[in-house]
Formats: sequence, C-alpha cells, structure tokens
Amino acid sequence: MPNNKRHTLKTVKGREELHPYSRKAQQLSRIMMRKEKLTSSKSALTTKDLLAQRWMWFRFALDESLACTTKEDMHDMVATFLDRNDDELKKLQEDRVVTKRPKASREHLLEATIASERDEYKSGIELPDLTNGKAVKLLREWDGDTNSMTRIKTVRLHQRVPKDNSKQIQGMSIDKDQTQQTKKTKDVDMLVVEGDDVMMDTK
Repeated sequence: MPNNKRHTLKTVKGREELHPYSRKAQQLSRIMMRKEKLTSSKSALTTKDLLAQRWMWFRFALDESLACTTKEDMHDMVATFLDRNDDELKKLQEDRVVTKRPKASREHLLEATIASERDEYKSGIELPDLTNGKAVKLLREWDGDTNSMTRIKTVRLHQRVPKDNSKQIQGMSIDKDQTQQTKKTKDVDMLVVEGDDVMMDTK
C-alpha cells in the first residue's frame, strides 16, 4: 500500500546530517517546497480577501437609489474610504499619550494600512466601475466570493491633482515654452547679424 502520510520538518529525523542525494534529503526538499507553496497560497488568499472586503465597502457606500455614479463621486468615495480609520488611529494616539505606553500593534497596523492605501491611490487604485450600470448591478448581486470578482468590470483611479498644483504645473509649462521661444528669437537675430557681416565683407 502506498504511504500517504504527510511528513513535516519535525518528523524527519537527523535532518541536520543528511547526505545531499539521500532519500531523506529529497523528502526534506519536498516538505520545504510544499511549505513554500502553502505559504504562497495563504498570502494570495489573504490579498484576495482584503480586496473583496474593499469592494464590499464600496458596494454599500453607493446609494441604493442610484443605478450608477460619476467618476467625481467615485473619487469622493475613495477619499472617505481612505479616511475611515483616522478616528480610531487618533483615539489610540491620544490614549498612548495619556498612558505613556509604547505603540500598540493595532496602531502600527492602522498606520501601515493608511500609508499603503494612500500610496496605492497615488499610483492607481483598482475598483469596481461604479460609473457602469451593468457593473453596479453585478456588484450588488455579488455575494463576496473572490472567484466571481472577475465578472465585474473594474476601473483604475489615480489621485486627483489639486487645482493650485495644476495651475502651477501649467504655469511652469508656459514659462518653459516662452523660454524656448525667446531662445529661438535670439538665435534668429544672431543669424541676421552674421548675415549682415558677410554682406559687408563682400562689398
């Protein structure tokens, strides 16, 4: 009968002194590969679960009376989503000042989550396309199963540039164009002067 017993690192005796080509060494290699595979699968599952929770948040954040929404409203929803942990974090920080204790693990987790999500928004955050009526319908029918998330159309939103910054960028662009135009004018004037010199020498 085949031996279907699953071995772990603890069940392999004398693993510190294994010959690299022995049966036990091969067994140990298989155990390590299986462990890495399980760790990778668990990490991927956790990422999918977190993404599903995010989608569920936006599902209930959208007004039920709306068939879809605008892109601007989606940006407003993202802003609310990113600020959802601010009150809890502020409370933890205030309590820490009073008790004079080091940061709790919850505070570290919230800070890391907030920083990660804000960075993601800058580079582009992927969400269900709430401007698409069909996508909204599928999202509302969705039961949270991560395997069916691919059926829902998504969109990638990037953080909006403040109006003051956009004006500044636009002004920088205009100044650059004006500088280039001034340089071109100077180059033309130099050519004209050089041409006059040549004509004078010819005479």
